[in-house]
Amino acid sequence: MEINENLQTERNLKGAEFEKTGDLEKAIALYEENVAENFKGNHPYDRLANIYKNQLDLDNEIRVLEKAIVVYEEITIEDRLEGLPKLFRFKNRLDKAIETKKQLAKQKKAKLK
Repeated sequence: MEINENLQTERNLKGAEFEKTGDLEKAIALYEENVAENFKGNHPYDRLANIYKNQLDLDNEIRVLEKAIVVYEEITIEDRLEGLPKLFRFKNRLDKAIETKKQLAKQKKAKLK
């Protein structure tokens, strides 16, 4: 599959516009397309992770962060050292999201007792 980087960049820009106007569904759809194509930049991963976090959709937040880690591990292997700090940042965010999910599960379990 040939990747059109100009189209991906345009999706990110349009996604940001949709976010500003509050149309998160359209923003999510555009960012998800870039994630599916392994976009080699942090924008769609950061934005989706934030949107999903704010919606308390931890499963999707975790999924997007895991995908970002895979992409940034590849970027780092390609000797793009600027990818290393972002890789660590995504790993830290993933750890926090997983911990939050565990804490919420504990709270839910405690309420059921």
